[in-house]
Amino acid sequence: MSKPERQTKQKKVVEKYLASTCCHPSADKIYKNVKKELPNISKATVYRILRNFKDKGKIQEIPTNVSRWDYKHEPHPHFICTECDKIIDIADEFDIPDADELNVCKIDHCRIVFSGQCKGCTN
Repeated sequence: MSKPERQTKQKKVVEKYLASTCCHPSADKIYKNVKKELPNISKATVYRILRNFKDKGKIQEIPTNVSRWDYKHEPHPHFICTECDKIIDIADEFDIPDADELNVCKIDHCRIVFSGQCKGCTN
């Protein structure tokens, strides 16, 4: 039987920051904000925590030119602006089709990404 994972202060602060923002921050932005509360935290620790949260299904990674992180781990589509890299949630969630409906064996993950220019970049 595996022992329960430690809930360190660093993990709590990173999770609190992720839960408080909807901007889909990069690891660097997370590091800069968390460092305000935990001045001794290292960038490597933040990266390790993000990977751990992703592996546990607590957050999702949005791969762009620089990985961005989303606290909403339920499946939902994103819009990524090709001009400013802003990421916008399109909907709160959507239903992943059943694997039988699609005539496949198993669906592990679904990602829908729209791209184009946001309103701020087209004005």
